[in-house]
Amino acid sequence: MTRASAGPIAERLREWIRRGVLRPGQHLVQEELAGELGVSRIPLREALHGLAAEGLIAVQPHRGMVVAELGRAELAELFELRLRLEPALAEEAVRGCRARDVEALRAAAERMREQGADAEGRAVENYRFHRRIYELAEQPLSLRFIDQLLHLVEPYSRRWVRSGHDLARIDAEHDAMVAALAAGDAGALRAAIVAHVEGARDHVLAAHG
Repeated sequence: MTRASAGPIAERLREWIRRGVLRPGQHLVQEELAGELGVSRIPLREALHGLAAEGLIAVQPHRGMVVAELGRAELAELFELRLRLEPALAEEAVRGCRARDVEALRAAAERMREQGADAEGRAVENYRFHRRIYELAEQPLSLRFIDQLLHLVEPYSRRWVRSGHDLARIDAEHDAMVAALAAGDAGALRAAIVAHVEGARDHVLAAHG
């Protein structure tokens, strides 16, 4: 066991939730997690309580901690929050974007396209792609909230990706975001973000049933 701090442990657990290693509704046994992570239980417990505050972990009576499982209304609210926060960063993202950023995002979009319906592969690239765009705005508090939303939505987006439905549209929207950044067009970037989030909302809610 290593004497890791809660921060790196929480980041590992966020990644596991985002990638589907830990699934919505899954019961979390702290002894097992500590062994898998190679850490002691005290910083693990601190990390889990931090993730509970973010909404990624739920504490249930008589069951303990589980990976949060969102209902339809909660998912709809999550996408509404994304629509309020993400398009608002378009102008600052364009202002902070450099040629090297455009090339990095273009390469990330291509890697996503190559993943096809591989949900785990897409999850990794999709998260990095969107987070990088919002990092360009240099608004750390907004980025913190958006990052939390991206982690919450990813397990449900992954269900849709596995279906292989409409993936070409997703790829085209990613390309549109990159093109808007390359052109320095904040209005086009804002429109592309709105279309992308609305499309994801509709597909995720449909897949959720």
